[in-house]
Parts: sequence; C-alpha cells; structure tokens
Amino acid sequence: MKPYLIRTPQYDPTSGGIKVMYGLYGHLLAKGVEVHLNVKSVNHKAIGIYPEIYHGNEMEAETVVRYVLQTPGVMATGGVPGPSTDEIKITSDHIYIFSKLYDTIGVDDNHMLFLPIINLHIFKNQKKRRNKTCYLVRTENKHKHPKNSILLTRQFAEDQQALADLLNECHTFYCYDRMTAMMEIARLCGVKVRYYGDFTKEQLKLYEPGMNGVGYEDEEAELDIEAFTEHYRGLIKTFNRKLDIFIDTTQK
Repeated sequence: MKPYLIRTPQYDPTSGGIKVMYGLYGHLLAKGVEVHLNVKSVNHKAIGIYPEIYHGNEMEAETVVRYVLQTPGVMATGGVPGPSTDEIKITSDHIYIFSKLYDTIGVDDNHMLFLPIINLHIFKNQKKRRNKTCYLVRTENKHKHPKNSILLTRQFAEDQQALADLLNECHTFYCYDRMTAMMEIARLCGVKVRYYGDFTKEQLKLYEPGMNGVGYEDEEAELDIEAFTEHYRGLIKTFNRKLDIFIDTTQK
C-alpha cells in the first residue's frame, strides 16, 4: 500500500483546520496505513495530502490530494492566499471537500469528507445552572450580545476542560465568525447559538452539523442536546465509512 504524506502547519489546539489535518493523520494511522507528517516523499509512489492553503507539491508525492477545508483562496499561509478553485482543479489528482459550505468545485458525496474533531468526553452537558452568555469575534463585532458577556479568546481554547466548564455555565453563544467549530462545541455543552456570520441562512443549512440549536441572527432556536449529540456521533460514523472509500480511491 502506498504511504500517505500530510502537509499541515504546526499543531495548534485553537485552529479547527489544523486539528482536522492532525485528526486525519490519526484516523489513517488507526486504519493501519503508513502515514507521515510534513516530510518529503518517502518513496516515488507516495500520496500527498494538502489542505487548500498550500500551492504546488512540495512533498514531491506522486499523487496529489487536496483537502479543501475552507472556501478556496480565503485562507493564506505565510501571507500568501491559497490556490483558487481553478488552480486546485488543475494541480490535484483527487479533491475532497470538508463541508458542502465550501464546495466550489462540485464533487460527489464520496468526496465530501466532514471530519468531526470535538472530544465528546470533554464537551458535554454537565447540567449546571446557566446564567452567563459568551461570544466570539473573528470578523466584525456586531454587538448583539449582552454587555456582561464573556469574550472567548484563543487562550480559552488552550485549556479544553476549562472551556467546557465555562460553556456549561452559559445559555447562549453569540458567534461573529464566518464559521467555527465553537458552534458545535457550544451545542454539545448545552449552549444555544446565535449566528451573525456572513453565510446566508440557506447556505448555513448545508453545514453538516445542522441547525439544531442555531438561531440565525436575532432568531431564537431550541436546542435538543441529546439529539444534537447523537447527530454528531453519526457524523463520526459517516466519516469512518467514507475514509475507507478515500483509501480505496486514492490507492488506485
């Protein structure tokens, strides 16, 4: 079996995209295949997996897989924006998309590869009394949250248990980001989400975790914590099934 080479920035617990790439590394290892991080080709038949922030094929892999984790061209590395949709099509042997939200290429369902990255042992409903609100700002602060809301910074995410404990004291999370795994983290902890990002409501419905517990802008949403947790577990099972297809397809 051909080995896999994964290109990714250094691990950062506050970056969802980087956690996805390290998660893919771990899942491939669990499947029993040979996989390496950030090395040049270990033999001439290697399969290189690149997130959409990278141009070219610096690992010198025979086969190039692009794993599109964000809308092409939006994110950058080293100050250089990633390749456009057309560049990705030209420079890739295989293209996989993390979410339907970012599919500017039009892949089939087997090439949609949503990888759930949240630790369900940490992020769960502790059934505490909820008397706080929190918010996250990555783009524009639209000031829809109460004045005493807690700002979730990257430092919060560095201590995952402390973050879970805080969220279990909150009833509402105000999201001023285009998209973030914090929306799932909050709901797994029993927190309703108010979304003020730049995706439309119809676009947001494409997002694999669904709209359970998400209110679009000023809408109030109901959250069924048990149903959402089961749905998230289902996404994990779907990923594992599709990873088998991924291996079969890329090994040909």
